[in-house]
Amino acid sequence: MGGICFIGGRRKPSGSAHIRRSGFTLIELLVVIAIIAILAALLLPALALAKKKAKTINCVSNLHQVGLIMAMYTGDYQEEFPYSTSNDPKMPLVDLFTVQKAYISTKNRNFFHCPADIPTGWNYAWVGQNSTYFAGLNPPVSTAQFLFPDSYYYYSDFWSHGPHRTSEVLHPTQKAIEPCFASPDNNFWDANANPILPAAHGNGMSLLFVDGHSLFAQFTKLNHGGGDYNFEIVGLDHVDMP
Repeated sequence: MGGICFIGGRRKPSGSAHIRRSGFTLIELLVVIAIIAILAALLLPALALAKKKAKTINCVSNLHQVGLIMAMYTGDYQEEFPYSTSNDPKMPLVDLFTVQKAYISTKNRNFFHCPADIPTGWNYAWVGQNSTYFAGLNPPVSTAQFLFPDSYYYYSDFWSHGPHRTSEVLHPTQKAIEPCFASPDNNFWDANANPILPAAHGNGMSLLFVDGHSLFAQFTKLNHGGGDYNFEIVGLDHVDMP
């Protein structure tokens, strides 16, 4: 129990606690906010870049899965690439998945959709935004024919004037068979634009090659191949099939 003591002629309750200031001053709060803003400005671009890179890695992995389906198909059909008598673009947009249906699980089709693509998929965007043109083709093409969103395209070199076999490919490690055409916005990405426009992965694209490997390549490392939308790895003058 505290008593009273005299200090310097004044009374002061013994055992009394010092009163401490709580909280921050306005200046201190402003300093903390400024520090947080600076850290956010430094970290957010790095986080956005890491997220974009993660989507590209996922896309390359997706194409590897697509390549496994292609390998199983060609293995069962005497090394013949998927083929139908339909013209472009019904073959790569519709018929490809019809002939490969036995190899595509109904429970796992997500790897056909690039994580950097718009939710509906490049195939829906391309046909949906040009519905009048596609309806006038013979045979016509509509989004009602699609089985699922797809970001990848089957190059015409492998089915036009076909069928073709894997033995016809001169350089399977450099011959692209399916690219990622993921759209960076709600409009479909046109790979035939000149100059080439940035894609969903930036200034480059993910590619699947005939030998089954997939990678991301900058546009500066690619050349425009023999057919529409066709990109190859730079290094050879002729990497198309004979």
